[in-house]
Amino acid sequence: MSMKTLILSAAIVFASTAAFAGGNVSVTSQSGTGNMAATGQVGHGNFSGIGQVGKGNYAQSLQSGKNNISATAQFGKANQSYTNQAGKANLSATVQFGHSNYSETDQSGKGNMSVTVQH
Repeated sequence: MSMKTLILSAAIVFASTAAFAGGNVSVTSQSGTGNMAATGQVGHGNFSGIGQVGKGNYAQSLQSGKNNISATAQFGKANQSYTNQAGKANLSATVQFGHSNYSETDQSGKGNMSVTVQH
């Protein structure tokens, strides 16, 4: 799956959340072997998108509150990403290329934004 396809898929799903009257949405796409993803959501209007291509990648997204957005894309092997969001209207984007990258993002409060790119 290309990055363009992943981003387009996430945008379509996120735009459709209004039709669900504030429900939480989680989308995961994986290609390769041994990839793992975990998502937990409490509240409403939260969106989590995880895309992994390669081998042995792990991604986790935990969200509580409302209208938080988390997007994670990993390409390669043995990458790890952990995103925790609590509050309202927080945005996190993580993209990792290569192998053995590690990322941890913690957001608490309102209107925080984080972008992480690793090669």
